Amino acid sequence: MADSVDRNSILGWLVDPLSSTRASAEAAFQFTADRRAWLAPVGIGIALLAISAVGSVLDPKQFFFSYLTGWSFLLTTAVGGLFFLFFQHLTKAAWSVTTRRINEALVWAFPLLALLGIPILFGMHDLYHWTHAELYDPSSPQYDEILAGKRSYLNTPFWAIRMVLYFALWTFISYRLYTLSVRMDVEGPGEAGDGIPAQLRSTSAWGLPLSAVATAFCSYDVLMSTDPHWFSTIFGIYFFSGGILAAVSAIALFALLLQQTGGMLQGAVTAEHYQDLGKFMFGFVVFWAYIAFSQYMLYWYGGIPEEIVWYQHRLEGAWAWHSALLLVMHFIVPFLILLPRFTKRSTPILGVMAVWLIGMHWFDIHWIVRPVMSDAATFHWLDFTTWLGLTGVFGGFVMYRLRRHALVPQQDPYLADSLHFENT
Repeated sequence: MADSVDRNSILGWLVDPLSSTRASAEAAFQFTADRRAWLAPVGIGIALLAISAVGSVLDPKQFFFSYLTGWSFLLTTAVGGLFFLFFQHLTKAAWSVTTRRINEALVWAFPLLALLGIPILFGMHDLYHWTHAELYDPSSPQYDEILAGKRSYLNTPFWAIRMVLYFALWTFISYRLYTLSVRMDVEGPGEAGDGIPAQLRSTSAWGLPLSAVATAFCSYDVLMSTDPHWFSTIFGIYFFSGGILAAVSAIALFALLLQQTGGMLQGAVTAEHYQDLGKFMFGFVVFWAYIAFSQYMLYWYGGIPEEIVWYQHRLEGAWAWHSALLLVMHFIVPFLILLPRFTKRSTPILGVMAVWLIGMHWFDIHWIVRPVMSDAATFHWLDFTTWLGLTGVFGGFVMYRLRRHALVPQQDPYLADSLHFENT
């Protein structure tokens, strides 16, 4: 990192690796709201997590399943945001420059998520059936030949090592993308061939395939292995599709919040930008549904008993209603609403749909995780306190990062094109 931008303190590095560059931001691109914009959600989030901690004493198993759901919701959103940022750099997208700083602030979350993931380590015995030692003892009545065959991969030390590797990779990549972009605000883009924009594209070029592999394996380790007898080679794409949909929705929502509550980004993010964000929201609604159906169709067509049990659990009995709601609310409703052009250009409608799709992504994760715990298709109050508590802390620190730097990459070579962008 060049001397023009200093590194933050070790403790502050968790939420922002750089010292504030707000003084160098142009007046039109400064964060003008007061500190309550980030303190309020962080404070509410911490209070809800404190309430959840009480619930962990009353019902530890429920707490761990609820916490895993909320934490996975944020992890998938951060990973989805990272992929969306890759796409923008690799395609030299000009339209998204004015919203890219929001994307970057969203992506620098992996150190905080690693810290927030520590409680999961204490709940692994409840969350992951493969951690039970008796499953691997041939003399035990609980001996499981299938899991015994997977023991070389599904064991706690190796699981922890893999998680460290995933987060180290994502942290390093997001650090590069975030700090290079902020540095460009102060130093300028540099030479065309080897300047900062070229470095951002280069990082995205090698970061994309490595992150794709890490995402595929992480999807199995975090979510699919909660039901270790089941497997799906398409689950990593399902994990990715829901996450990137939530990330794009979050970017649109943060842009709307900045404009509607603080009068920021006026003239920088217009109906043209919201229309393109709406296009991506619509596109990934369809993509998520396509991947979800493809996964289901292959198992239905195969009809192998040990493979279809995962879907039987979710399509029969009490969970059938949740499956039906997921189809209607995660696909049919947003598909119909986001299909017309005018809804993507209407900020009230787009804002409602952004909140809706973020909520549906959590519902999707809940549908994946909760049936492993119980046949009763119900919601527990801990589901909401953990989810909203974690999201409050996460969202509050996104706002904290936004207030410390220019709200757009103000010296990006494509900024002028983005400011005058129009859909054709």
